Amino acid sequence: MADDLARLLRHIAHQYTGPQEVKEVERDDPNISADDLGRQRDRAMRDEERRVQELKDAFRRGLARSYRAREAGGDAISLDDRDPDQNRIADALVHFLVGPGIATSRTRETIPQHYIYTIWVDWPRLFRVAREARIDLKASIRQIPDE
Repeated sequence: MADDLARLLRHIAHQYTGPQEVKEVERDDPNISADDLGRQRDRAMRDEERRVQELKDAFRRGLARSYRAREAGGDAISLDDRDPDQNRIADALVHFLVGPGIATSRTRETIPQHYIYTIWVDWPRLFRVAREARIDLKASIRQIPDE
């Protein structure tokens, strides 16, 4: 089941965040040639695959933490960037969920250059994305051990 969350993350990278990066390139340079755009697309997907590998464990932990908060009646999780583990979770959730609009976030500075990230996952939307990827999200998340 944990592999299902890695598949979900790859699905998000290939269907949402990667194409979003390519659209930004097109928006920044509307006269880009087809060849250059193809190279940028390839680069964006390599970058997304690298991010998937780097952040997949943090993504799993963040989803589990957020889902457990939801089950307990909460609607958000807060992550402190001074804690390296929480910072990686924030990086993963912000990039893969907030970026494509599957979650929202707010930041609050705690001390200069340090922040608390509060993240609200749009669970109905994430469940739809998981269904697109043919993943049982609830079952996959429940397989992740408690922290």
